[in-house]
Amino acid sequence: MRPLRNFWRSLKRAFDNLITGRLFKTHPHPKVSNAPRIEFSYTIYWMKLARQWDAARRAAVRESVRQVLAQPGFEANAYERRYSVPGLDADGQAHSGASLVALKKVLAALESENPFP
Repeated sequence: MRPLRNFWRSLKRAFDNLITGRLFKTHPHPKVSNAPRIEFSYTIYWMKLARQWDAARRAAVRESVRQVLAQPGFEANAYERRYSVPGLDADGQAHSGASLVALKKVLAALESENPFP
C-alpha cells in the first residue's frame, strides 16, 4: 500500500509543479546582463566604425576617450548612456561606460596593428 501511496503523492507533486511552472528546475534569469556578450558586441560595433577612420581621427578619438575614462566616478555600465565624447559623434550622442572601454580596446588594437611588416 505504501508504494502506491508514494506513487500518487509524487504524481500529484509533479502535476502541481507542471501547473506552477516548476517542473523543470529553471534558474531565474540573472538581472545583470552577460558581460562577455556585451563587451563582444560593443567591440565588434566599434571595430566596424574605427576601421573606416583615418589615423588622425583615431588619435583624436583615443585622446577624448582617455579623458572620459579618467574622469572621477567613471563606471563601465552596460547600457545606460551617461558619457559624451567630444569629437566622436557629430550629434553629441552619449555612450555607456562599457562601450567606451570597448572603444579604447579597439583603438589600441588598431594602433598596434601593422598591416605591412
